[in-house]
Amino acid sequence: MSKPRYGWWGYVKNMIRAYPGLKREYDDLHTQSITANMSGTGGGGGGVNRSLENIAMRELPRPKQTELNAVQDTIHLTEHLRTGKDRLRLIDMVFWKGTHTLAGAALALNISYDTAIDYHGDFIMLVAYHKELITIEELKPAQKIALKSQKYVIE
Repeated sequence: MSKPRYGWWGYVKNMIRAYPGLKREYDDLHTQSITANMSGTGGGGGGVNRSLENIAMRELPRPKQTELNAVQDTIHLTEHLRTGKDRLRLIDMVFWKGTHTLAGAALALNISYDTAIDYHGDFIMLVAYHKELITIEELKPAQKIALKSQKYVIE
């Protein structure tokens, strides 16, 4: 029996790959400028200077923000798994640094290739769930390790 094909699979993989850049972009929006304002206007024409408030209100455009949130939520959830450290190292090697193939990452982490495939698939499915591309009912049967061995993850 063949595996089901999901139309959103490539989109989610691209979201994961784009995460470091989105995170930097988001962090840049929330960093207060430490350079002096050299214009003669005194901070924008005499209005009240609310730089901290303005920083807190800055967000990425909504589509980018929801993608960033989906990956961040999945990272947070994965960190709490017993195997979370290895899972995130695999995602880092394959998606963010791009230094390893899935087989190479499995070898580097001393895990089987089948386990690497499971970690990889679990992460992608969890991002899809957090992006609301699939429901919890669609997620549970597809999860091989995260939900069966760690029941508290998503209930």
